[in-house]
Amino acid sequence: MAGNRVERVVVMVQENHTTDNYFRGLAPYGANVATDWPVQANPPAADQPHDRHAYYAWLTGTHKATRTQFDTARVLPFYAYLALTGAFLENHCSGFGTNSTPNHLLIVGGQSPTLRNPSGTAPPPVWDLPSIPGLAQDAGIGWRCYTGSGNYPVGFYQQLHGSSNLVPNPHFIAEAAAGTLPALCYLWHDSPEDEHPPADVTVGMNRIWQSVDAVVKSGGWDETVFLLTWDDWGGWDDHVTTPNLEHTPDGIQLAYGPRVPLLMFGGPVKAGIDSRWCNHAGIPKTVMQLLGLPTLGVDRVDNDPGLADLIDPAVHNPAPPAYGTAITLPTPPQPPQQPAPLPAPPSTVSSPVGPVILRGGGTLPPPDDVPLKTGKP
Repeated sequence: MAGNRVERVVVMVQENHTTDNYFRGLAPYGANVATDWPVQANPPAADQPHDRHAYYAWLTGTHKATRTQFDTARVLPFYAYLALTGAFLENHCSGFGTNSTPNHLLIVGGQSPTLRNPSGTAPPPVWDLPSIPGLAQDAGIGWRCYTGSGNYPVGFYQQLHGSSNLVPNPHFIAEAAAGTLPALCYLWHDSPEDEHPPADVTVGMNRIWQSVDAVVKSGGWDETVFLLTWDDWGGWDDHVTTPNLEHTPDGIQLAYGPRVPLLMFGGPVKAGIDSRWCNHAGIPKTVMQLLGLPTLGVDRVDNDPGLADLIDPAVHNPAPPAYGTAITLPTPPQPPQQPAPLPAPPSTVSSPVGPVILRGGGTLPPPDDVPLKTGKP
């Protein structure tokens, strides 16, 4: 993106929470979040179903998702601070209505050949898909993926599989502290630092806080843009009905999935609650915009508007509080702000999900490996 001062983009992906589940505490500031659901104990007692079948049952009203909310200011104060001092994309959605792996792949490359998590016993699949790290590599831009066990999820990409740029996630803090992070970083964590139930969510927040703090202490805050999101809904409820833009061959909504948080923050990011519709495909598009990368060849990404308009070279946000120090949240406006109305959907027509594009121009069939019995022909 011409004219900005962004030297580094850091994409951080945590696990399994909706916008209502995490950000109840933003209601006094005007966020469109539920406020009257029971407070969720931390850590939660168990995980809950959140695969494609559970999503369909929730979508059709035959399954009640877990309708509870964490005490944002008490257990997630750093996230509350980032949301209130950076950009809080309140109507960001998981890319697909299903569970983890497809949504991780959407964040990395805008598409997924599967609607399920791969088997834990069979060898992991490897697909020759385009990806943002691969696009950066082809453009001569430095990148590194700081992954959890098994190089998940970037080990599924043939171009990235076995790369020396796939490193264990503890390296992120060490390299940030040393000032040696590349221009593009993706960061994942293992349990309990990924916040996947039944993990203590404050543990994961603290790991993100330490990671951001390492960038700050090395002097990199002012030229870094962070995009922090959660992969999928995790079986938690959310009160907002999301646009039906893509469907599987059985006619069931695929995109958008449920709302999940997206926080965009850093030195040059314009602060505020942003109500536009966006989804996981917009994350790779934003990386492309900020780092000046060419098109990916995936329509879902290339045609996304991205979020580069939230960067202002004239903005120099103060760095967040140092790790472990007291956090004081901004005073809520008086009288309390009312939420913005939901924007019009990007389209009023739902299209069939298209084929999966491979590097070199080949294709795979559209993802359809979780058939749902709907009674439709």
